[in-house]
Amino acid sequence: MDLIIITPVQELIYGITWLEINTPVGNFVIQPGHAPTVLTLAANEKITFCLKNGKRESMPIKQGVVHITRTAATIIMNEP
Repeated sequence: MDLIIITPVQELIYGITWLEINTPVGNFVIQPGHAPTVLTLAANEKITFCLKNGKRESMPIKQGVVHITRTAATIIMNEP
């Protein structure tokens, strides 16, 4: 699946096998085929994801939302 991160200054695209996010109502792990949804991300938390080569990466998120489809997760952040 694809992870697309959009900020006011750039767009990043990663091929991933899973994505872990924190929301105000709890933690979610997103995998290919996940039910489509839109979630608000918890402020000042990290997202963690696994690239297709098996390497885990994480990235801080100050504030944002994620739109999940069965084949992609798009995160829109207001700050890089």
